Amino acid sequence: MASKEKIKYELRMYFFLFMLYSLIGWIYETILFSVEEGYFINRGFNFGPYIPIYGFGAVIIMIVISKFIVESDENNKFSMRPLKIFILILVLSTVAELIGSYIMEYSLGIILWDYTDEWMNFQGRISPKTSFIFAAGGTAVYYTIQPLGKKIIDKVSIKGQKIFASFLLILILIDFSASLVTTIWFSDSIKKAGIMERK
Repeated sequence: MASKEKIKYELRMYFFLFMLYSLIGWIYETILFSVEEGYFINRGFNFGPYIPIYGFGAVIIMIVISKFIVESDENNKFSMRPLKIFILILVLSTVAELIGSYIMEYSLGIILWDYTDEWMNFQGRISPKTSFIFAAGGTAVYYTIQPLGKKIIDKVSIKGQKIFASFLLILILIDFSASLVTTIWFSDSIKKAGIMERK
């Protein structure tokens, strides 16, 4: 049975993973859409440089992956074959994107992405092309950036980790509250900033 400190450590790691993948998602989408439109577009629902759906999806995927790793192989970087991880990320990221699109559209009335023009898309919410990109990118990050990020965090004291995590959490709560108010009262401005209407 895991100790109390180990559980706290794992929760902090999942939170930092959430922030890491949320940031990577924001960088990916902001660059992609800014290049396509020819001007800077701050992608996502929030004001800050992060897109939570990437973070939530990544945490869920990491939890599922951990269940497949045998305890004796936990220290083996390649204990799960990349292809297996790729398929797992492909399926879970597609499901997360589909559910996320429904939640954002029907709870807040906004559409953050539309794949209507993509081949074999489903209601413009998901498509094979984007799912493949997420799976390929997620697998690459899992084997490169994520281990590096974990090493950096592990070098920080437990007290430092707690302070940093608390600071980030407060910023997220403030940002989310401000973004929610802005979305409700200035939906037209938000759409002009890059949020699209579904075709």
